[in-house]
Amino acid sequence: MSRIRISALMTAAAAAAATLLGAASAQAQTSAQTDGCRLIIESGADNWTMRYDPFQQDAVVQEFDVAVVNQGPGPCAAVSRVELRGEQFGLAHEAGGAQRMAYALVDERGGTDVTPRAGQSARRVGVRPLNLAPGERGLVRFSFTAAPSETLSAGLYSQNAFISLETPEGQTLAEKPVTLSIEVPSAAVMGLKGEFRRTGGTATIDLGELTQGVRPLRTTLYVLSTAGYSVSVSSENRGRLRQGASEWYVPYALALGDRDMDLGRGGRLDVVSRRARLDDYPLTISVGSVAGKRAGDYSDILTFTVAAL
Repeated sequence: MSRIRISALMTAAAAAAATLLGAASAQAQTSAQTDGCRLIIESGADNWTMRYDPFQQDAVVQEFDVAVVNQGPGPCAAVSRVELRGEQFGLAHEAGGAQRMAYALVDERGGTDVTPRAGQSARRVGVRPLNLAPGERGLVRFSFTAAPSETLSAGLYSQNAFISLETPEGQTLAEKPVTLSIEVPSAAVMGLKGEFRRTGGTATIDLGELTQGVRPLRTTLYVLSTAGYSVSVSSENRGRLRQGASEWYVPYALALGDRDMDLGRGGRLDVVSRRARLDDYPLTISVGSVAGKRAGDYSDILTFTVAAL
């Protein structure tokens, strides 16, 4: 028995018409200022960055604040909006490629979804504005969320966006460019699938009656990773099946897929990759001579270790 541990500009002919058009243009451009509103974004991070480990988190969320002040003599009423200005929606990987990570942005003050899925936030009717009296300061708080449905490659995913504060009629009052980013670290996990039983956290593979020769096991070691990784294996008995605490041994060898592992000194398998991986390694053993060996149960403990590269 063997056990395995998985340790614009405009002109007009008539002066009167030109005067009317000029007044309309000025009103359109400075609608907030006609009422004395002068909204300024005082502070806030330029990079909204989060860290996401797909093997430890189902989703990642973090809040970011934008501080504003009304420096005008009149009141301000503002709602938030996000634009991408030509860029495709989704956080792009630093190495390029078509893979993009979806995300969500919510103005927490009113619970308004301002995610620019179509390149800009959808305009919503009835959104409660941020109201600031002359000289008053306020905070606009956004939650930045991502919940990827697949294992991502390690690296930085980012997108440039513009956070705008507008009048309820859609006139821009203030604007701030931000970079939305999520960092995916190099990480790896492993496990067993196939025929084995687990007792006290240890996976056990029953070899049945020991006979000399190569024996493919119906058990597979699998590895999930965001990039490259290494798998190491160590044998408690240095590549020998041992009968209890006796000095009776049967030598054996182990292969992970097509890679032979050195159980005497400890075997290691390195996989170099810049992309996410899902790899399977069927286990195969080769049992040495059993001639003249005492009858009984023979076993060894293998400890597998996976590490991100």
